[in-house]
Amino acid sequence: MSERKDTLQQYVSDMLAVERHLLPAFENQSKDDRMAKYPEARRLVNKIEATINSHINGLKQHLENLGGDAASPVKSAVTTALGVAASVIENMRTDPVSKNLRDDYTALNLAAVSYTMLHTTGRALMDEQTADLAAAYLMDYTPLITEINEVIPEVVVSELRDETEVLDPGAAAQAVERTQQAWRREHVHSGHTHAW
Repeated sequence: MSERKDTLQQYVSDMLAVERHLLPAFENQSKDDRMAKYPEARRLVNKIEATINSHINGLKQHLENLGGDAASPVKSAVTTALGVAASVIENMRTDPVSKNLRDDYTALNLAAVSYTMLHTTGRALMDEQTADLAAAYLMDYTPLITEINEVIPEVVVSELRDETEVLDPGAAAQAVERTQQAWRREHVHSGHTHAW
């Protein structure tokens, strides 16, 4: 087998392992009874779970098309790190829902940067199918990550409401607006330039 094909198989296999490690945490969270209190959060978690399942199926097919074995277990630094992250997420399910969503945000960002790496690898090795698949799956995650930013303030306020009587009724809406401002393109790209 060529070194190029071997490298592509390894990177796709690593990405498949990332998605497989994420899935159980989201499956369990979607069944968590505490989510019933937060229908928007539950809908989002269910959407993330469906996205992960779709990605797993697509990555398995792509890996097989590259001549790799999607059934074989993969051990790498990526899967080890993600295994630890997924374990932390899973073990923290007694935390408030807001903290679970925070951990979900972290996990999805790890997946997103991993897809950026896979896309770059596909481009560098002139494999447009790998590059396009990675870019498409990255595009699946970016709105979900943003949606966590939009859902979490209301969950935080609701949890605080259970602990205290004095709350600003507009806090969640204000937090969503400020968070979205922080992620707007003109802010994210202000104050720095790149040579490329």
